[in-house]
Amino acid sequence: MAAASYDQLLKQVEALKMENSNLRQELEDNSNHLTKLETEASNMKEVLKQLQGSIEDEAMASSGQIDLLERLKELNLDSSNFPGVKLRSKMSLRSYGSREGSVSSRSGECSPVPMGSF
Repeated sequence: MAAASYDQLLKQVEALKMENSNLRQELEDNSNHLTKLETEASNMKEVLKQLQGSIEDEAMASSGQIDLLERLKELNLDSSNFPGVKLRSKMSLRSYGSREGSVSSRSGECSPVPMGSF
């Protein structure tokens, strides 16, 4: 009976060793996965910082464009003051293709176009 009990204990010890080995491997796998996730999170934070900087730059540029438009309105620039020049909107320039006048694709600004060019 003592021999059977000893053999049973040996089997239990072997089973525990195997389970311990499996758990250690799982722990190592989880640790590697966690390291990978931490690296990805750090990279995403860096990308977010860059995007935030870009958004802030664009906001500043837009603010400058708004200021410019407000100044132009204050100067009362209208086509009657300049009979040889007419401002074309972004949509009307697109319909004629790119000719002498140009429109900034980012800002939607208009540029002067001589009246006879269309």
